Amino acid sequence: MRITRTGRRPPAVRILLRSAALALGAAAAMVLLAQPASAHADLVRSDPADGSVLAQAPSVARLWFSEEISPEFSSARVVDHTGKAITGSRAEVGGGDQAQLTVELPRLGTGTYGLVWRVLAEDDGHTTGGVVVFTVGAAAAAGTITVAASAGGAGTAATPLGVLLRWLGLCALAGLVGCLAVAGPVLGRARADSASDTVAAGARLARRRLLTVAAGCAASAAAVGGLTLAEEGRRAAGAGGGRALSQAALDLLTGTRWGHLWLAREAALIVLVAVILRIRSRLGDAPTRRATVLSVSAAVLVLAVAWIEALGSHSVALESARGVAVAAYSLHVLTALVWLGALPALVLVLWPRVAGLPPREVVRACRGPFSALIVISVTVLVVTGLYGAGRQVPEPGQLLSTTYGRTLLLKIALLAAVGGLGLANSALLHGRRLARPGRLVPAPDGAAASRRLLIVEASVGAVLLAAAGLLADTAPPRTPAPAAPVATPQAYNATVGDLVVSFSATPNRPGANGFTVLAASSRRPPPTPIERVTLRLGRSGERGTLALRQIEPGRYFGTGRLDSAGPITITAVIRRAGERLTVTMPWRITPKAAPPTVARQEHRLAPYVNAIALCVLVLALSFGVWRLVVRRRRQPDTASPEPTEILEDVR
Repeated sequence: MRITRTGRRPPAVRILLRSAALALGAAAAMVLLAQPASAHADLVRSDPADGSVLAQAPSVARLWFSEEISPEFSSARVVDHTGKAITGSRAEVGGGDQAQLTVELPRLGTGTYGLVWRVLAEDDGHTTGGVVVFTVGAAAAAGTITVAASAGGAGTAATPLGVLLRWLGLCALAGLVGCLAVAGPVLGRARADSASDTVAAGARLARRRLLTVAAGCAASAAAVGGLTLAEEGRRAAGAGGGRALSQAALDLLTGTRWGHLWLAREAALIVLVAVILRIRSRLGDAPTRRATVLSVSAAVLVLAVAWIEALGSHSVALESARGVAVAAYSLHVLTALVWLGALPALVLVLWPRVAGLPPREVVRACRGPFSALIVISVTVLVVTGLYGAGRQVPEPGQLLSTTYGRTLLLKIALLAAVGGLGLANSALLHGRRLARPGRLVPAPDGAAASRRLLIVEASVGAVLLAAAGLLADTAPPRTPAPAAPVATPQAYNATVGDLVVSFSATPNRPGANGFTVLAASSRRPPPTPIERVTLRLGRSGERGTLALRQIEPGRYFGTGRLDSAGPITITAVIRRAGERLTVTMPWRITPKAAPPTVARQEHRLAPYVNAIALCVLVLALSFGVWRLVVRRRRQPDTASPEPTEILEDVR
């Protein structure tokens, strides 16, 4: 029997599949890049300071963090130089400062101690942990180990699963907001302005399809929120306290601001699904007051979701003008979702099988309102993005020297790429083609939007959302406090067999230091448990072996004394079931650092980006006023004026 191929995929479908594969591949690469990103509640300073030597034992220790922390999920305990827990300590959050953890210490004798802490940020629900090492008296420290790399805390990595969930949530929200924007302001205005019954009927059919997709995107965003709660509950349960997953998730919802925001967001999305479906069911009815109430309700719920996203962002941790920063970020999120979500929505409108109309009629009906929507969205997006960059990145050099800054530059590059594709699509949408470099002329066949180019633009926009998700899970740089210097975080990661090993030292300066080893098997379940972990410190004239104690599952701690700065070889020896695994780590002990100084005013980034944002805003407003004046002057000479197409020539 001979089998013949009777059909092939349409070109638009093939380009859609290729673009989707490219977007998923780029997003997956960004998800993998999430591993080294720090969490958000970082330790800013401590009293006693990390690595300090005290004449007398303190009765109270205080830790200050970059964000407010949850009392329910924040704890600290004291261990001696062998990692053995010392009972009698009690930690509490408050005292007029929700970003401060106060620890009442038991009576301590002469020796070296580690203050092991773990906190959960109120706003983003991320857990961070670390160790502060201090010495009482002049006693030299015996060997120990810890999890933190410095007083700043090792934190928790922004896991690939967490970044993936955030990206999926942003994609779902973009589909929701974009479909609502095209179904409402764009197609609604096009249907009202069109004198053709065919265009009005096709616009109504397209609106029905877009509202269906919007309801599905809202439900998907709510489902991703449920998965995010499960992931954060798993991480909180693994942070200690003996909580089960269900109990940890319940405590997150009831005892943290992140949980309250999660509940509000899920409630808004669920109600939004019901409202959208109700609007869809009334599309064929005559306009009524109830229909207006439903439309306004949908808009208010979308604004509420954007505001909730802003309340869980880095803007909440700013010390000055916090309300302005949160409002700017919510506008930034909303306009980004409108722009990137309207692109695939327009593809659905231009698809003949969906809209039931010839593409040229759809273009003529939609291009004016759609162009105005995109121009306004992009203008607000650029202005608020520049303002936010100036608030989150204190110094220009931190754009290249920090993970947050590099991710921000990547996001800007992707934004420029999407903008370039958008200009090309705008030219085609308004019936223009490139005659020669720098000059657009009317196309002989009129407007002919390219579905392929729109799909490519939407795919790059999906990668842009992945960069935005990675940026949201990356801690922004902070200006160091000059009163209490902290060591620069350092860590060494390696894999031996099925074990993933991480080593860190705090404060990593000459004198008493805490050493931490994290060792966990990549297999589930682990083949055999770890029995013992020791460290060997090797340097000419300076050698020693430190036996580490397990203070948490997979976490081994001990302290030791290093007399001088410079290179050193550290070997971790892990024993399990008669097997001896070694990891040799080249390390460098940093010299004692001088207290950091606050960046000088002339080195700050904010004045420059704020000036650029102001120029963009003034130019956009001037251009809008000019186009309005030109359109009104041309109106008497136009047979069929279209006042809604004020910004139709530029997207």
